[in-house]
Amino acid sequence: MAKKRTLLNNRALTLLVGGLLNAYGQVILLTTLLRIEADPELDLLVKGGGEPVIYALWHSHVFFVPLLRSYERRPVSVLLSAHRDAQIVGVAARLRGIRLVVGSSTRGGARAYLQLLRVLEQGQSVGITPDGPKGPRELVKPGVIHLAQQSGCAVVPVALACSRVHRLRSWDRTFLPLPFSRAVFVLGAPIYFSADAPIEALQDELNRAMESTVGRAQARITGPQPGLVGTSHG
Repeated sequence: MAKKRTLLNNRALTLLVGGLLNAYGQVILLTTLLRIEADPELDLLVKGGGEPVIYALWHSHVFFVPLLRSYERRPVSVLLSAHRDAQIVGVAARLRGIRLVVGSSTRGGARAYLQLLRVLEQGQSVGITPDGPKGPRELVKPGVIHLAQQSGCAVVPVALACSRVHRLRSWDRTFLPLPFSRAVFVLGAPIYFSADAPIEALQDELNRAMESTVGRAQARITGPQPGLVGTSHG
C-alpha cells in the first residue's frame, strides 16, 4: 500500500498514465461504432435553449465523461474526487477538453459544491457521479439533489452500454470498453426536484431514473438496432 501511495504521488507517472488512458480512449473512439441518444426534451433544453444541466452518471461509467462534451459541443465541468487515484482520470479528462472541479464528500466537498454552483450560474453544464467517490455502488447520495434544488437546474440521468467491456476489480466495478465494439451513450429526460420534497424520496426518484437509463442503454445494445434514434458519432 505504501508503494502504491508513492507511485500515485509521482506527478510525472500520473501524467504518463493519464496520457496513456487518453490514448486508449482515442483508440476506442476510432474502433467503436458509437451512438449518442438524447431525450428530445433535453435537446430542446440544452441545444435549443442553451440551458445548463447536471449530468448524473454512475462512478463505474467515469471513463465516458468526455462524451458529455461531445454531446453539448461546448465545455462541461465534471466533479472529480480529490483522491490520488482520480488524478490519473483527471489528466485524461483534461486532454479530452473536460474542465475539472476537484473535491468529494470527504475532502474539499464544500469548496467544490460552491464552485459547481458558480459554474451552473455561468451557464455551463456539470457532470457528477452521484454514488462517488467510494460508494455505496449505484446508490444516489444527497449532494446532487441539493445542487439541483439550489441551482434550479435539471438533473439528467446518463448511462453507456457497450457490446465488449472489461470490468475492473474496484468497488464500483468500473468498466472499460474494448476495441471494435458497439456502444450507446444515453442521456435521459431532464428531472427537476422540488425544494420542499423529502430528500430520501428524491434520491429514490433519481435512483429509479438512473436504473431506467442504464436499462435503456443496455436494451439498445442487445435489442434491434433499427430502433435507435438520436445523434450518431463515429
